[in-house]
Amino acid sequence: MRKKIIFITGSEGQLGERMVSLFSSKNWECYGIDIYKSPNSNLNLKGYLKGDVTKRLSFNNLFKMANVNNKFEYKIALINNAGVAVFTPSEERTYEEFKKVSDINLFGPIIGITEFFKYFIKEKTSLKIESINVINIASIYGLISPNENIYTDTKRNSSEIYGASKAGLIQLTKYFATRYAKYNIQVNAIAPGGVLNENHQGAEFIKKYSNLVPQNRLCNDDEVANLIYSIIESNCSYLTGQTIALDGGMSSW
Repeated sequence: MRKKIIFITGSEGQLGERMVSLFSSKNWECYGIDIYKSPNSNLNLKGYLKGDVTKRLSFNNLFKMANVNNKFEYKIALINNAGVAVFTPSEERTYEEFKKVSDINLFGPIIGITEFFKYFIKEKTSLKIESINVINIASIYGLISPNENIYTDTKRNSSEIYGASKAGLIQLTKYFATRYAKYNIQVNAIAPGGVLNENHQGAEFIKKYSNLVPQNRLCNDDEVANLIYSIIESNCSYLTGQTIALDGGMSSW
């Protein structure tokens, strides 16, 4: 018998909720971790943990929720989706802001990937595993720099430290892909372009951003979830260490 299990950090955010919704509808057991006491509206989770992605214990407690055993053959995935941003000008950058973004966007995935490896490979040696996937949610701004001219009716300007942390996450993807390749763990990254969210984006920003994209629009959250699902379910075990820019062609100009 086969069982499919996925762990999603930042499960209560826009992308996290969409991932949970999609994967649960495809018969995956979904386990989420976020900073909130309980899930906001994520009723499709098999298990939820209020935790800190910079703490090893949080990941250990998250993985234990799945209660894996040698009665099943498993497809297992970890999505490092949790992330934060700051919107103050770089000239006013504080060390506290720098540390917060770096801790969550970079140190969190390091802890997540290494604890994932230790728990499912080093500790569960008798476990029958069909495939193991790790996908890091990077950003188009880890590949290119934002255009400051589009942030005219929103204060959510993309910062230098956010882009630097996402560029670092792309490098971590390459590092762990090569480090864990012999254990048949695939590690890849998705670099989404701007994801549509009209609660935080003004009409002028949406128009100006869209003008920078060959497809003339922002990305939809379901497109991010669908791409992740396609990668994990493709059984293309030769794909590892890659960053896929889901940006409507923006980085191809």
